[in-house]
Amino acid sequence: MTVKKFNKTTLKKFRATLLNERNRINEDLDYQKSELNKTITDAAGELSSATYHMADVGTDMAEREKTSLFAHRQAKYLSDVDEALARVDDESYGVCAICGDLIEEGRLVAAPIAKYHVSCKETQNQRNHNQ
Repeated sequence: MTVKKFNKTTLKKFRATLLNERNRINEDLDYQKSELNKTITDAAGELSSATYHMADVGTDMAEREKTSLFAHRQAKYLSDVDEALARVDDESYGVCAICGDLIEEGRLVAAPIAKYHVSCKETQNQRNHNQ
């Protein structure tokens, strides 16, 4: 039985895509961290430290919470990109983790971190939903 895998040229192309995605995520995370490190005074652009209206403080806190959640989501995605890069390195990238067949290149272009065919992923989601 021959092991199915992409050729080195195709893997190199996807490696470049994943590295670009990794750089973009790191830039986003750096910005989000800087936003989270700002004080309420800095974020509001105020020069004085006068008392703020409670509604303004609440709005600022809600925005900080959204930024924090987005940063957490981006960090998870960064981890997925790193896992995909490891699969490129060991030449298992693009091989469905369920059935072992090659994932369509179009799917990998649309979702470079994909580990499964669409049909295999849907079947897995249905099984998880039914449990």
